Amino acid sequence: MALTENEIEKIAKSIFDKLVKYQEKFEKQNNEFIVSDEFGNSSIVSEKEYLQFEISKLRDIEKQHVQNEQFEKAEEIKNKIIKLKQKLYGI
Repeated sequence: MALTENEIEKIAKSIFDKLVKYQEKFEKQNNEFIVSDEFGNSSIVSEKEYLQFEISKLRDIEKQHVQNEQFEKAEEIKNKIIKLKQKLYGI
């Protein structure tokens, strides 16, 4: 029995959603976070390291939006960076 592309997509989304929920549960219980690099390597880090990682990723995205002259999107990303920095320095 061959699966259709739509069925495969639904299965993949279901698995992904379950993994995200598991990761969030793990993070809340342990106050540790899992981060992955562009090669798929994962590491467990503290909340501070996680926030620094997220800020770094968002800065890259913000730069791409500015280069593409998508200033509204860049502004949205900048606001997310500000919120993460406030959380980071509140730790």
